Amino acid sequence: MTDLLNNLRTPQQIAEQIAASSGVDITARTVWEKARRLGIAKKIGRSMLISAADIPLLLKEETKADKRQQRENKTADFQQKRNLAALRKARLARNKGEGE
Repeated sequence: MTDLLNNLRTPQQIAEQIAASSGVDITARTVWEKARRLGIAKKIGRSMLISAADIPLLLKEETKADKRQQRENKTADFQQKRNLAALRKARLARNKGEGE
Protein backbone atom coordinates (compact mmCIF):
# COMPACT_ATOMS: atom_id res chain seq x y z
CA MET A 1 0.00 0.00 0.00
CA THR A 2 2.79 2.42 0.84
CA ASP A 3 4.42 1.65 -2.54
CA LEU A 4 1.26 2.81 -4.25
CA LEU A 5 1.17 5.99 -2.21
CA ASN A 6 4.86 6.64 -2.80
CA ASN A 7 4.26 6.46 -6.56
CA LEU A 8 1.53 9.11 -6.58
CA ARG A 9 2.45 12.64 -7.56
CA THR A 10 0.59 15.92 -7.67
CA PRO A 11 0.35 17.75 -10.99
CA GLN A 12 2.64 20.41 -9.50
CA GLN A 13 5.32 17.83 -8.68
CA ILE A 14 5.11 16.37 -12.18
CA ALA A 15 5.32 19.82 -13.79
CA GLU A 16 8.39 20.61 -11.69
CA GLN A 17 9.97 17.24 -12.57
CA ILE A 18 9.40 17.85 -16.30
CA ALA A 19 10.85 21.36 -16.04
CA ALA A 20 13.90 20.13 -14.11
CA SER A 21 14.68 17.28 -16.51
CA SER A 22 13.91 18.94 -19.83
CA GLY A 23 13.83 22.68 -19.21
CA VAL A 24 10.31 22.86 -20.65
CA ASP A 25 7.95 24.99 -18.60
CA ILE A 26 4.58 23.34 -18.14
CA THR A 27 1.89 24.27 -15.67
CA ALA A 28 0.31 21.95 -13.14
CA ARG A 29 -3.04 22.80 -14.72
CA THR A 30 -1.86 21.53 -18.11
CA VAL A 31 -0.62 18.31 -16.52
CA TRP A 32 -3.95 17.80 -14.74
CA GLU A 33 -6.06 18.51 -17.83
CA LYS A 34 -4.10 16.08 -19.99
CA ALA A 35 -4.19 13.43 -17.26
CA ARG A 36 -7.98 13.80 -17.09
CA ARG A 37 -8.29 13.54 -20.88
CA LEU A 38 -6.20 10.37 -20.86
CA GLY A 39 -8.11 8.90 -17.92
CA ILE A 40 -5.04 8.50 -15.71
CA ALA A 41 -5.91 11.17 -13.14
CA LYS A 42 -7.06 10.20 -9.68
CA LYS A 43 -8.89 12.49 -7.33
CA ILE A 44 -9.13 11.89 -3.63
CA GLY A 45 -11.21 14.58 -2.02
CA ARG A 46 -9.77 17.82 -3.32
CA SER A 47 -6.35 16.30 -3.98
CA MET A 48 -5.39 15.54 -7.55
CA LEU A 49 -2.94 12.67 -7.97
CA ILE A 50 -1.24 10.92 -10.87
CA SER A 51 0.82 7.74 -10.74
CA ALA A 52 4.52 8.18 -11.51
CA ALA A 53 4.20 5.18 -13.84
CA ASP A 54 1.77 7.21 -15.98
CA ILE A 55 4.15 10.13 -16.57
CA PRO A 56 5.36 8.70 -19.93
CA LEU A 57 1.73 8.77 -21.12
CA LEU A 58 1.58 12.47 -20.26
CA LEU A 59 4.67 13.12 -22.36
CA LYS A 60 3.33 11.27 -25.38
CA GLU A 61 2.11 13.59 -28.12
CA GLU A 62 -1.61 13.52 -28.77
CA THR A 63 -2.46 13.11 -32.44
CA LYS A 64 -5.44 14.63 -34.19
CA ALA A 65 -6.99 11.16 -34.29
CA ASP A 66 -6.60 10.88 -30.49
CA LYS A 67 -8.30 14.22 -29.97
CA ARG A 68 -11.07 13.32 -32.43
CA GLN A 69 -11.67 10.04 -30.58
CA GLN A 70 -11.88 11.89 -27.25
CA ARG A 71 -14.45 14.30 -28.73
CA GLU A 72 -16.48 11.39 -30.10
CA ASN A 73 -16.37 9.67 -26.71
CA LYS A 74 -17.58 12.84 -24.99
CA THR A 75 -20.40 13.21 -27.52
CA ALA A 76 -21.41 9.57 -27.03
CA ASP A 77 -21.36 9.98 -23.24
CA PHE A 78 -23.48 13.13 -23.48
CA GLN A 79 -25.95 11.42 -25.83
CA GLN A 80 -26.22 8.43 -23.48
CA LYS A 81 -26.93 10.69 -20.50
CA ARG A 82 -29.54 12.57 -22.51
CA ASN A 83 -31.24 9.32 -23.56
CA LEU A 84 -31.28 8.05 -19.97
CA ALA A 85 -32.79 11.33 -18.77
CA ALA A 86 -35.51 11.07 -21.43
CA LEU A 87 -36.29 7.48 -20.39
CA ARG A 88 -36.52 8.49 -16.73
CA LYS A 89 -38.79 11.39 -17.60
CA ALA A 90 -41.04 9.11 -19.67
CA ARG A 91 -41.18 6.53 -16.88
CA LEU A 92 -42.00 9.21 -14.33
CA ALA A 93 -44.78 10.56 -16.55
CA ARG A 94 -46.13 7.05 -17.11
CA ASN A 95 -46.07 6.27 -13.36
CA LYS A 96 -47.71 9.60 -12.61
CA GLY A 97 -50.47 8.85 -15.14
CA GLU A 98 -51.12 5.43 -13.58
CA GLY A 99 -51.45 6.95 -10.13
CA GLU A 100 -54.32 9.25 -11.10
